[in-house]
Amino acid sequence: MEKKLTKFDIMMVLGFIFALTVGVAAFFFGLQTGKEQTDAKYKAIIAELVDEKNQDNVSYHQQQLVSFYHTVLLPFREFQDRWFRHAATIEAGGGSTDADALLKELGRLAKEISEEIKPTTIPEVSPLLRDAQANYLKSLALFAAATDRLQKGPDGAALAESMRQDDYVAEAASFALKAQAEYYDAIWQWHAANEPVPVGAELIEKNNLTFEEWRTLPLNGKNLFLARLLAEVGAFSPFYPQDVAARIDDLDAAGRVGQLQLADLRAAVSTLLSTGAVRSNDYFQSKEKHYRGEKLPQLPFFY
Repeated sequence: MEKKLTKFDIMMVLGFIFALTVGVAAFFFGLQTGKEQTDAKYKAIIAELVDEKNQDNVSYHQQQLVSFYHTVLLPFREFQDRWFRHAATIEAGGGSTDADALLKELGRLAKEISEEIKPTTIPEVSPLLRDAQANYLKSLALFAAATDRLQKGPDGAALAESMRQDDYVAEAASFALKAQAEYYDAIWQWHAANEPVPVGAELIEKNNLTFEEWRTLPLNGKNLFLARLLAEVGAFSPFYPQDVAARIDDLDAAGRVGQLQLADLRAAVSTLLSTGAVRSNDYFQSKEKHYRGEKLPQLPFFY
């Protein structure tokens, strides 16, 4: 004899069916909403990239800047950072450090990274990036040659000083700084092509700037001005131009420009460099304070 379902049983079954129906509906609603949000996000990205590609006068697309960053700049910076770390180790360690072993490692690394950078293909429509690649390769070749020369020199602090003053090293640094300025010039070209009326185009071509002029520049313009100035004065250091820009804007915001009697940008840069007041990542310490809303390419050293 079959057992009849009670009202409680019927309510449980109906409740289960209702919960299952709601759950399935919520799942598909969430799936559709997520899909729409994802589609909207990527449509915006694709639209931006297509917009860049449709500008016939743009020689420096964001994709080219990002590709150069990862295939050329980042490998070179690996060597550059290692160079400064080993120089500091040699200076601090004195005669107890195996300086020749560190120099041999640097020479080997310079050659390896040169072979890594060399095959990178850069479009002919981007001459600044092509020139920057060539200059980074020249720099690495000279650094490799310098390590052979330096192994025959003194040890300790005297060797560290030679690593800063050697003629081959000075020329290698000059090529690296020139390449850096060309890369920041390419970033500025991207900026100018994506701004209806780019601000500061005439200012970054000047030999010097007043602080009033400096304040009107977007960060991409400040960086290019500084990259050129760093190349001119031979300031080969671990930091980026945006780190220098951040320190200048920190001083300006704190009202210390007048206190330090800094008449112009050249005086500010000279003071910061001579006192060792610029460090790697200074930009990130001040990014939110000074550069919120700036139009910057999607490069890791800006984000």
